[in-house]
Amino acid sequence: MSRTSKMATGLVGLALTASIATWLSPAQAQESVPTPKAMAAFRVCLAAAKAGVDCGQPVYDSCQAAHDQPDTTLSITECTMTTHKAWDVILNERYRAVIAASPPNFKLKLQKAQRAWIVSRDADCAAVYEAYIGGTIRGLLYAGCMVEKTSERVRWLKEMGED
Repeated sequence: MSRTSKMATGLVGLALTASIATWLSPAQAQESVPTPKAMAAFRVCLAAAKAGVDCGQPVYDSCQAAHDQPDTTLSITECTMTTHKAWDVILNERYRAVIAASPPNFKLKLQKAQRAWIVSRDADCAAVYEAYIGGTIRGLLYAGCMVEKTSERVRWLKEMGED
């Protein structure tokens, strides 16, 4: 193989790698939103949730059912990020409720803690994404990290809001 052919093959490989990384990037995977029906099922599950129940499953399943290529790395990643969006909606609702019901001192501490948590969550999940830089699994691992961290925070905020 000539030097020019090797260079062209390398550029094609680089373009393909860049293309794969693009469709699995965290920013792009975050574009999907849960359907109102899936969000309603998610809320019902959360209201009656018992330990160990995966309330994100209805959101994920709805996303997969609507996807034109279900059960692919891309759809799994996108649907996991859709599940993250559902958790993020609940997180923001619970945060606002706790803030609204809190005395000023606690409110300031919680606002500071929430800002720090967002930075920490994003850094942790970005590190997961970067650790798997050469693989197509990186987007899914990033999405899973976002779901895990956000769902944990929702539970924590629920405890903070209970009397």
